[in-house]
Amino acid sequence: MEKEIALHGPAWLRQGQEPHAFALAFINTYDPLRAATDLLADPEYCRVFLSEWCEMDWDLDWGRIARRLQLFRDDLRQTLIRFIKGDLSLPDFSLYLDHKLEHWPWVAQAVADSKSFRVIFVPSPQLKPVQHVEAVVTRAFADLVAELGPERLHQCQSHPCEEIFADRSKSGRQRFCGKRCATRFNVAMFRKRKTV
Repeated sequence: MEKEIALHGPAWLRQGQEPHAFALAFINTYDPLRAATDLLADPEYCRVFLSEWCEMDWDLDWGRIARRLQLFRDDLRQTLIRFIKGDLSLPDFSLYLDHKLEHWPWVAQAVADSKSFRVIFVPSPQLKPVQHVEAVVTRAFADLVAELGPERLHQCQSHPCEEIFADRSKSGRQRFCGKRCATRFNVAMFRKRKTV
């Protein structure tokens, strides 16, 4: 029922877009295997990426937006990688997210349907588009860790891929971000065994 909430702020996720999926796509805008390695390094790529996920005013200074989002992404990405590798404890990661989230006001909204009632939190309408994206991504990662647990966030093990993904498999032992990397890794291992 969250999809029926009135639009809030100068930027918002498009109808049907999940915050968790957006957060993972945002954190993986740097991909050494893609033709355009960093989608936030170029203002046009940044605009196209955000237009796929968000509704916002498009008459903006995309150079400044791309640079600010790139800095935010790099900081969050480094922290997530440290957390995934075990170099950052869960309480320290929680403090990091709390520190980020306290910069943005959240508005509580009641959502009711015929069977249930719940309260959700959405970013304040007064946030600027960049702040809104930062708030949604930070909150989505906090929710993702709370929902799946800290051991379900992984970094792809197929070098040179560096994607971060949420492991939703039953066993919790997913090693690769997708079939592309699993196939590339298995082919490399097969060739390595064949030459030895």
